[in-house]
Amino acid sequence: MKKSMIVGAAVFLVLAVSSGAFAAKGLLTGADIENGSLTGADIRQGSLGRALFTGSAKRSLRGPAGSTGPRGAVGLAGRDGGANGINGADGARGLNGVAGTNGLAGSNGIDGTNGIAGRNGADGMNGSPGTNGTNGTNGTNGTNGTVTPLWATAGPTPFPAVGVGSAPTIVIYLDVPAGSYVVLAKTQLTQSGAGDSIHCDLKAGTAALDQVDMKTLPALAGVPVSLQAVTTTLASSTRLSVSCVVTTATGSADNSSLIAIPTG
Repeated sequence: MKKSMIVGAAVFLVLAVSSGAFAAKGLLTGADIENGSLTGADIRQGSLGRALFTGSAKRSLRGPAGSTGPRGAVGLAGRDGGANGINGADGARGLNGVAGTNGLAGSNGIDGTNGIAGRNGADGMNGSPGTNGTNGTNGTNGTNGTVTPLWATAGPTPFPAVGVGSAPTIVIYLDVPAGSYVVLAKTQLTQSGAGDSIHCDLKAGTAALDQVDMKTLPALAGVPVSLQAVTTTLASSTRLSVSCVVTTATGSADNSSLIAIPTG
């Protein structure tokens, strides 16, 4: 530290004598000053600034701390300030910040286990019946089917000589399937005895559909006989027939025909 003070003093000394004889030689250096030749009396008081000293030199010059002085008296309470000032106007609203970017979507969690099935609820009441829908339009009538009549013919059939109440002779017959029919029958009768009579029946099975009686027939004369009927619905296959009986003498039937026309 002493050498630093000596060097600083030398600097000032150089500045002081630079206009004299030393100026001709140039600035003084530490080599021009003999160590220990400068003393504190050679340096002007207050001429050395704090910047010329190192931190350790500054700390070595600090004296010991003095004892704490007595606490001063409490000062007088300050007077209340004046009335509150008028509130200032609200500041302008700041601009909205830039919207942040959306974060990445998280992965789906593991499916939970199914809960226990609940009990069935009570049956609800039946709803009111709906209104009937509008009737549809009638379809187009189909074409009429072909009506194929069934028929049979027969030649001469003799009548035996029998009395009143004898069994009749079947002149002609036709087997038809179940259904309804218009039945037309025709035959031509002759007999050997004048004034005799003949009775004929048109039957469906055993049920009589039509009948005819002829009396006082001339001997050996040919007399046409016709029978007709509309059957009820036959439930199964049925035999249609024409049968005749001569009361007293013999006779015969010829040119017989039987036609059945289906009606449904």
